Amino acid sequence: MRAVSHSSISYWLNVLAKVSFALVLILAPFRWRIVLWSRPTFPVYPDYTDFLLYASDLALIYNLVFWAGSLILSPRKISPGSGSVWVPLAGLTLAGLVSSFGGQDAVLSGYQFIRLILLFLFYLYIVNEIASPAWILIPVGLQVLLQSVIAIGQSLLQHSVGFLSLGELRLDPEVTGVSIVPVGGIRFLRAYGLADHPNILGGCLALGLTLLLAWMIYTTSKFRWLALIVFLPGLLALIMTFSRSAWLSFFIGSIFIVGFEVFALRWDMVKRAVMLGGVSLLIVVPFLLKNVSLFDSRISASSPAQDAQMQERAYLMRAGSTVFVGHSALGIGLGASPLAMKSRFADFRLDFQPPHFALLAAAMETGVLGATFYLFLMFLPILNFILRRRTFVERPLVIGAFALVFAVTVIGLFDYYTWLNAAGRVWQWLAWGLWSAALTRTA
Repeated sequence: MRAVSHSSISYWLNVLAKVSFALVLILAPFRWRIVLWSRPTFPVYPDYTDFLLYASDLALIYNLVFWAGSLILSPRKISPGSGSVWVPLAGLTLAGLVSSFGGQDAVLSGYQFIRLILLFLFYLYIVNEIASPAWILIPVGLQVLLQSVIAIGQSLLQHSVGFLSLGELRLDPEVTGVSIVPVGGIRFLRAYGLADHPNILGGCLALGLTLLLAWMIYTTSKFRWLALIVFLPGLLALIMTFSRSAWLSFFIGSIFIVGFEVFALRWDMVKRAVMLGGVSLLIVVPFLLKNVSLFDSRISASSPAQDAQMQERAYLMRAGSTVFVGHSALGIGLGASPLAMKSRFADFRLDFQPPHFALLAAAMETGVLGATFYLFLMFLPILNFILRRRTFVERPLVIGAFALVFAVTVIGLFDYYTWLNAAGRVWQWLAWGLWSAALTRTA
């Protein structure tokens, strides 16, 4: 019986690693998880203190294990990618470790540091192994389609659709704590999909749609319009989340892609975008017209609900800034910002949570050093693109990767989940990995 060669085993391990990577993207929004260690700290929300293993975490672990096996059997050089990404990313990870010593909850911070290590390895995998856009677009398309079908059902039915075994929450707009849009005595349920919150689902959809838009504009495949099967319901589901940060993220990402094509005078690409926009309007306008009062309540700065939410965000920003100033040297430890709020403020009028600004949340937890590295990760891609924009005109992979980084950055300006939540982290580190890989391959 002929022995199986190391190269053959390595090949199949690499295939399994890619399949696991695809599952990471498909499962990213899922709230389904295993509680490894329940650590209740009333009244802090348990998800902030429990040790959780999400479905995407399991896929990520398998991805890294299979990749490691492939590397052991067939050693090859590992590139860290662009120095403008991997250096501050490594620095941020190290700052997270330093913050764990003497932080608010050293055990929790140690657990979160392990997660950052896994994410850094995930970044390295993307830079070194993901050469074909198909390995991104197909799983992202499946993610968007699956979540959209469920989200649209929830919005139309105004309750959960029955996928509780997959992690769907029991949704009833009349129950306190469920995210709704209040207007005229009506409590309209926001779409959750299989995510923890409509904002998280909205972010995942916005980022997925940004990548799909880039593909439909830049690909030469005659099958590109088949992506509408995913794009159109995804766009409708995004609207139904009523997530303003997600709406803005997709709008900014889309405007960037189309605007860059205008800058490059590629009118065929612009024509594709206009046609896609026209078809999209046919799908979303009926829902918009039917629910004008809901959107007015969500967008209008003069509405009571909007004013209350802005006050809450400002309150959290002030509280987070106070904690950061008191612990600016090393931070209060990874994942410990809600606990720090509880310890610092005896009278807190909101649920204990991080401020809705990813940079400030990172600064609170990792100190000024971590904040500096996070700031570099936010703005170096923008600076790099501005300085080299003319060299990127014929590089659609770079344009698409930057659009994703830009869109993730926009979300981080208005929410914290790209820093602390498992789904948000997958998208944030994916964006950094794709941007770094695109820069390295076009250098």
